[in-house]
Amino acid sequence: MDAVTIVIPTLDRPAPLRRALLSALTQQGLDDRQLEIVVVDNSRDGSARRTIDDLPEAPGRLIRYLSLPVPGVASARNAGVAAAGGRWIAFLDDDQEASPLWIASHLAVLRATGADAVFGPVEALPDGPGEIGGFAPYFSRTIDRPDAADVTDLGAYLGTNNSMFERARCLDEAAPFDPTLDQTGGEDSLLIRRLVLSGRRFAFAASAHVIEWVPPRRLNWAYVRKRKFLSGQIRSFVNLKVSPARWGDTLIWMAVGAAQFALAGVAAAAFAPFDRERSSRALASAYGGLGKLLWMPRFRPALYGSGHVS
Repeated sequence: MDAVTIVIPTLDRPAPLRRALLSALTQQGLDDRQLEIVVVDNSRDGSARRTIDDLPEAPGRLIRYLSLPVPGVASARNAGVAAAGGRWIAFLDDDQEASPLWIASHLAVLRATGADAVFGPVEALPDGPGEIGGFAPYFSRTIDRPDAADVTDLGAYLGTNNSMFERARCLDEAAPFDPTLDQTGGEDSLLIRRLVLSGRRFAFAASAHVIEWVPPRRLNWAYVRKRKFLSGQIRSFVNLKVSPARWGDTLIWMAVGAAQFALAGVAAAAFAPFDRERSSRALASAYGGLGKLLWMPRFRPALYGSGHVS
């Protein structure tokens, strides 16, 4: 049977990492398929090693630990891929929790469709007391398509959180994730853009459900605006990092961004006197539009590595 490797990059999140690992260790419906988990520890003190050592043993599940003490999200993913032994490589973030049939659901769609990669839904919940409320859409991934549907056309909106790739067709390069994006992120969007341009096909695994547990310090509009701004930048700049560069696509995204910034900015100002939440949502959208315009490196915020927000 072909093996599956789950890659989990992590940085100073012992409790969320333990939750993610337990969900990976308790995957069901795999029969005798070999499952390994590669944890890439970006912490300077190797703190994830202690988390792994404290876990209960799980028969048939192997955890491999890698220390990469210089924080960088792309480099961490590359190290995980390089260490992986599986034909199929799944990615789970350290703040996520996979459902029991997560891997089995991805594999079922891969077998049914022959796709090169599959992506599943992400449900955002607060990692602490209170409700996530209106912040949920900014940390979730919902796709209004049936199970096994083709989602290649949605490549610009996909990411490696809750995904599975056929290694030989998608991750065969020495460094599939661009390490120049270690601090800002967008390395997964760039990979997906390159795969789409090379003719790879993606499918949706509707039952491959994961929860993203969002810490309280991210549940504020300042963080959401920063995240939306960077997401907008990524839409534009990934088209200039493929070969050959696709300036036409970047200009289209910039035009979209200009309209988005103008319309959402007006809406934010109009709602501000009587509906603060709608105004905040509109302002977040305006920041997304502005990011599509100001995609240049000097404007990119660091949300990973040295700028990591746990």
